[in-house]
Amino acid sequence: MISGYFKILAQIFLLVVQVALLILGCSHPDEPEKQKITSQGPINIIFAIHIEPFLPEFGFDYGERREELYWLRNLALTHNAKLTVSSNGEFLEFVEDSGDQQLIQSYLNEGFNWGTHIHPLWRRGRHDWVLESPGAPEETIRRIWQDNIDAVNSIVGSENNYGVAPYQCAQPFLVEMMKQHGFSIQTALTEPAGVMAYENLGHYPFNPFRPSAEVGKYLKEDLSQTQYVLIPHYPQLEPNPGPSGPRSLGTNQKYFLMEYIEWLHWQRNGLPTKVWVFGIATHDCYNNPNRDYIENMLIWLDENFIGKTIPAGEIIARYASATEVAHQFLEWENKHPGESSFSWEEGEPYPYTYPDMPILLSDAEYDTTIDVGDSIVCYKFIREGASPIYVLWSWSGERVIDFSSQISDQIRVLDGKGNQYTSEAKTLKVTEEPLFVETK
Repeated sequence: MISGYFKILAQIFLLVVQVALLILGCSHPDEPEKQKITSQGPINIIFAIHIEPFLPEFGFDYGERREELYWLRNLALTHNAKLTVSSNGEFLEFVEDSGDQQLIQSYLNEGFNWGTHIHPLWRRGRHDWVLESPGAPEETIRRIWQDNIDAVNSIVGSENNYGVAPYQCAQPFLVEMMKQHGFSIQTALTEPAGVMAYENLGHYPFNPFRPSAEVGKYLKEDLSQTQYVLIPHYPQLEPNPGPSGPRSLGTNQKYFLMEYIEWLHWQRNGLPTKVWVFGIATHDCYNNPNRDYIENMLIWLDENFIGKTIPAGEIIARYASATEVAHQFLEWENKHPGESSFSWEEGEPYPYTYPDMPILLSDAEYDTTIDVGDSIVCYKFIREGASPIYVLWSWSGERVIDFSSQISDQIRVLDGKGNQYTSEAKTLKVTEEPLFVETK
């Protein structure tokens, strides 16, 4: 009897303890809720095509250019990529002359973009376009815009003329022209903005933004500028360098990996959501000799990033058109009023997480992916006149690996934020934060 009594007391005591633990384990209503990990959403990959005017430096063969556009359309469909086209006005005159309207329609039917690409030429007559000097007066610039836009609209239709890749227009007049013609998207990062980004940041912005109209402030954001959003993409993918640096396949791959590393930081640390964009580009007149490089870029993206997920489950990248990125950006703006997407001007610090990354990889090209063990990512970059440099991180906490198959003896290890130390190759400690390693 007494024994049964104590058993009942023990059960009651155990129940009281369990309830107390549950109460203690619950957060108080007044306590702040723990921050939840916020998905950044995939990196948007845009594939831009600029259709250049018919000038000596670009060539005059419409037939060859048309064939490249068919090839690019078929390539994009093979990879489920989206094309973002910007065309000069005279090209559309040739389209009409040759009865090639179905080429344009086939782009629109696939959800591709077709906008206006402006070089300093105005229309005196059919296939009679006059080239102006860079310092053309405002009245001439207005005519240049109007003539090119009218020619594109005549075939594409104004509802499909999403925006512009402008050259013959300077700040702050650009905002006025975009407003006059109802353009809400600018693609590319035209010079000297591209040169400024390459020389100061080591890459183009990773995010769309609303550029300031201030003279010379090409990478400065102005949240009050509500007319258009800039969606940056790199120049022609080709072996030859340009004003804003190398343009090779390995360089484009490097630029993507730099953005991927930054995107992972925001993803891993649950930082506020942003819209991410990476763009490659080609031209109708420069595409043919670069077909292999362009196709290999898409193959590489498909095999490693498009639709692929990180261990936490988030998709790394997807193909998107400029209009799709712009719509995503507008939704982001509505949910994040007053927040910065990207902004930088001379004298300010590096605007992303790893300021040393562009320096360490400045003369490098992506070479290959190295298998150094489960749950370890390792990318190899080659540098002319210097030893390779590697980027590594772990998906599963701190790991110690043997890296002597790549670098013997001692290794210089850097975190991209200004810190470095020396490690033995056979006992390289890899963390979830990226490490840059090279021969000591």
